[in-house]
Parts: sequence; structure tokens; C-alpha cells
Amino acid sequence: MTAMRGRSSDTLGAYSVLWRLATTAAVVTTVCLGTWVGNDQWWPFGPMSQYAFSVKNDGVINSLTMDALTVDGEVVRVPLSKEMIGIERSEIEGQAPRIIADPDLLQDIAVLHRRRLPHETAYRTIWLRNTSTDIPTGNATTSTLATWQVRDPLDPRPSGIPGGGSAR
Repeated sequence: MTAMRGRSSDTLGAYSVLWRLATTAAVVTTVCLGTWVGNDQWWPFGPMSQYAFSVKNDGVINSLTMDALTVDGEVVRVPLSKEMIGIERSEIEGQAPRIIADPDLLQDIAVLHRRRLPHETAYRTIWLRNTSTDIPTGNATTSTLATWQVRDPLDPRPSGIPGGGSAR
């Protein structure tokens, strides 16, 4: 135990060393499991890949967005935030492969919008889009990855897809 000394010349007792080792092991294990599981529910011990990545100076930056056509005919940006519709953009990015494979999931965005922002105009059509920006030129191109025509826009019902919204 003499190797673990603080500023004073006293050595740590067995319980002090055990407590520190147990705490360290618990934190390291939780971080590793969060990374291996790769699930946002483990935040802040989720996958470390969500915190940092690099883009080459001659690379491309991709950014997912969601737009909607309202029942009044206006195209608007879907406000992806917990404060607005209750879902963050990062959650959409994590679910993008599922949404692209099954655009019915976008029905649940319409449901969230009507429930949380009933004073706003209802969505008729929802698009999941990707904007690719070429770093050297600054040129941006937007492509539509998924499109959904909302069922009953004024009173949308959840998709009923497992992992989507729940039925009322």
C-alpha cells in the first residue's frame, strides 16, 4: 500500500484502497458497456463515438434535417428538440436507417408535433433529408432520404410500429 500515497506520508488503509478500486472499476465498466451496447439510453455512458469524430479538410459533412409541408401549404423545418416536439436531432440520426427502411415511423413525428405544439399548423407531408457540404468548395446538396404522407393530419394516430409511438 505504500505506492498509493497522497501529499502526506500516511498510507491509505485497506478500505480506502478497496473503495477507490471499486469505484474506478464501476465507472470503467459502465463506460465500456455503454460503448459496446451503443445505446442512447445509457447516457452519459453511451457510445464514445457520439462525442468525437474528424472530417478531412477535403471531406464532406453530412447533416440530417427534417422538413414538413403543413396543411396550409407551407414548408417548415421540423423543430427537433426536447423542448419543442420532444425528440432531439441526434435521436433521429441514430434511427435514420430504420426511418429510411420504414418511413411509416415519420407518422410518429406528426403525432408528437400535434400533441406538443397544438397551436401550430398540422403536418401533411414529412421529409427526412440529408445535406452534404463539400468542405473545400462549400457547395451543399440536399437529398431526400424518406417521405411520408401523414395519415389524418389534423388528428394523427401513432404508427403502431414497435419502437415508434404507442397507440392512444
